[in-house]
Amino acid sequence: MADFSSDDSWYMLLAKCLTFTHPAGEPELPVILLLGPPGMGKTTALSRIAGSVVGPVSPVVHLPLHPSAGGSVLALVQQLAHDLVVLRKVRLPRTVFTLLVLKLDPALPDSEMEEQLQSVLRGNRVNPPINLGSLGDMLSCIPDVGPFLKFAVSTTQFALPLPVGTDFLHREARGWLTRRLPGGNIVDLARDLSQRGKDRTEFVSSVLCDALLEDLARAWTRRRYPRNCLVLLDDVDFPAGDALLRALTTAMTRRETQAPLVVVAASKTWPRAVAQWTRPGVVLPDANHPLTAGEATHGAWMRRRGRAEHRWWCPVLLPAVPADPMWGPYAIAAWELTRGYPSATGLLIELTGNVGDDDEFRGVLYKDNALYRLLPERLPYRDLLIAWSAVRNVDDAIDAPFTGLAPQLRDELADRLWLVGQSLEENESGIRPAPGSGGPQVTVIHDWLRRLLLHRLAADPARWDDVHQTMERFYRERGEADLAAAMSHRLARVTGETPDDPHLREVVRFLGERFEALDRHDGEDSRLREWIKLYERVTTAPNRLPLDRSLELTHGALATDPADPERLGRDTVIRALVVARWFWLDPLLDPTGRCAEEIARQFRGLVSYCKTGRSTLLGEADRYERRPER
Repeated sequence: MADFSSDDSWYMLLAKCLTFTHPAGEPELPVILLLGPPGMGKTTALSRIAGSVVGPVSPVVHLPLHPSAGGSVLALVQQLAHDLVVLRKVRLPRTVFTLLVLKLDPALPDSEMEEQLQSVLRGNRVNPPINLGSLGDMLSCIPDVGPFLKFAVSTTQFALPLPVGTDFLHREARGWLTRRLPGGNIVDLARDLSQRGKDRTEFVSSVLCDALLEDLARAWTRRRYPRNCLVLLDDVDFPAGDALLRALTTAMTRRETQAPLVVVAASKTWPRAVAQWTRPGVVLPDANHPLTAGEATHGAWMRRRGRAEHRWWCPVLLPAVPADPMWGPYAIAAWELTRGYPSATGLLIELTGNVGDDDEFRGVLYKDNALYRLLPERLPYRDLLIAWSAVRNVDDAIDAPFTGLAPQLRDELADRLWLVGQSLEENESGIRPAPGSGGPQVTVIHDWLRRLLLHRLAADPARWDDVHQTMERFYRERGEADLAAAMSHRLARVTGETPDDPHLREVVRFLGERFEALDRHDGEDSRLREWIKLYERVTTAPNRLPLDRSLELTHGALATDPADPERLGRDTVIRALVVARWFWLDPLLDPTGRCAEEIARQFRGLVSYCKTGRSTLLGEADRYERRPER
């Protein structure tokens, strides 16, 4: 099996499963679920997987499950069986025979249904009594009984009730199906299919999947295939896809020995049948979240999988596109905007590939209207969701005084895989912590979706101001500990349209007062570290500054205090710090990250105004000179 590209970290899991040999009775082969919202590259991933299985040849089926592929488990199993029998030459007599029985007319008496079945088995394919569809191709591939036996039988063919191949099918498969059905009457299965009760439909699906697994087990016993059978299912979000997975896992649970089948299914929503795993972004004590691509190994799944009938599921989150160190600065800026969201990252890199400066980068995005048109059309509770984008995390958005069905919206976002967990440290500072730093987690909307929602909110300035004013009041009412969060929503309302924006002046006044109050020792340490935390939290504010205005002019107008044009006062330095970090955290305002140098310079300037904590401020200056990841 050929290697995947370097970002396909789940390759080790898949390679292990394809070549795994297991003791009888050990349930060792999972149903791998590749999860991610639309545009995460699920179809591309499945195509790469299919193409990676090279010589020696072994059976691979890639089945898209969009509505045109069929609206029932019966239709999907028939397509899967067709590809295995006709294209891969795998012997599936029980599956083919069961599908044939399900084609019979349930309105007929038993004897006439049996006549229909016998007519097809005798070779009446030109004018069959039932619509065979792709079953006709499968019946023509009935396994050969050997050239010598075939010759011997052909000399006395007139004495046989059925042709050689179909006689084999009839005897072996009919005997299995008779034993599988409670009453032993095979034509009753067609009547079960015609009944509308959910339990009867599920029973028919379970019989079909039992037949498929038994056929695969027998086929791999007769022939030494180099790998297990690989079935790739795309878009299992549709009801038939979900029903097929549930029927397969139920059939797996009933078997005493594992069938040689590896299923890799791609889904843009959280499958309802997956129990004992926690949806991404849902923060719970002892949550069992899906495996990340980097940790998706067979051993990790075995340690964390569920129990009983839930033990087969192995959910894996598709990874973001990693930033390439060889990219230019504006490709990196596009990646930072999307946080590696695959479809959007490629589009923005292509769109901005020839820009020459920061203003041109922003101008291209403005003219293309990319951030407006890329917002997904069908989003749950869209109006409320746009308001939620202004809030730093989902937990606070639920508590905020917005009208709407907050719990339902949270569940919808979790089901659609748009929620992610984020460390509280990152949520409050805007800077990604060191790997493995741990700490409390909060739930946030995916960075790229939030970026698009904020852009849509910014298109309505009056609503933008109303939402952020509501959030400022909300945090003020929560008390002193959340005043910095309140001030971030005050900063979000700064437009740069007036020489001395009152909202910016209020933010600077707040931080100036806190600087003065915290410029003292607590034991041997300065409390200015607390001030830095407040400053970071305030400057994580979103913005609606226009994309078609010069960055240099906008930054200069905001960073300069009209009352102190010479920049001699402490609050003037704090103002410059606020504007520089506010810009730096947004790749649209600072695509190349140059404002980090300004932040470092202003921290060094702030040292002149402190009585304690000089080393703390100088340490921050050094950190920004090293360009931390934003």
